[in-house]
Amino acid sequence: MCGRYTLACPDEEALLRGLPFNEFSETRIQFRPRYNVAPGQRNPVVYLSDAGPVLADALWGLERRGGGIVINARAETADRTQMFRDAFRDGRCVVPADGFFEWRREGRVNQPYLFRRKDEGLFLMAGLCEGGRYVILTRDAEGEVVDIHDRMPVLLEPEEAHRWLKQGDVGKGPALKKARVSPRVNRIEHDDPDCIVPVSQRSFDFD
Repeated sequence: MCGRYTLACPDEEALLRGLPFNEFSETRIQFRPRYNVAPGQRNPVVYLSDAGPVLADALWGLERRGGGIVINARAETADRTQMFRDAFRDGRCVVPADGFFEWRREGRVNQPYLFRRKDEGLFLMAGLCEGGRYVILTRDAEGEVVDIHDRMPVLLEPEEAHRWLKQGDVGKGPALKKARVSPRVNRIEHDDPDCIVPVSQRSFDFD
């Protein structure tokens, strides 16, 4: 799954430079660097309108019948699952990020790991958007993620983002590196640069 991610660009201009779109037909975001993006929060996504790409804030999580939200959709079945098939057809989006977290139990600690591109640049996660909300597609883990978790977000290279938005096709995505980070990221109220600083095997003290 994908339950937390980062978008730590210093400002909106840096975000726009990193996105593979020449221009947007509309831009509606309130940007700030994010080091611990959590479900239920508003974050930038890109989707296609008749006039062209739109960059807008959307709420992470589709509402589930009976309450609660769903934050991920399996890429293998989203196009035919009742909850996601309309969004797969009409609401494909990309979710800008520069890292995502997964966890592994290590002793008494639920240890977070941060996965980033090897050049630490921006990547795009395939998503589905509907009614101002979005979910992130996931696939079987590969590469550096395998020994930490069995699922990972569907990551897109810049040229793959256009194919996903227009045709629903995904590729292999970028190569990743991983780093252990402080368990302080386990609490969503922590959203600062310390959340993404690599740490060694040691005891942690955090608020």
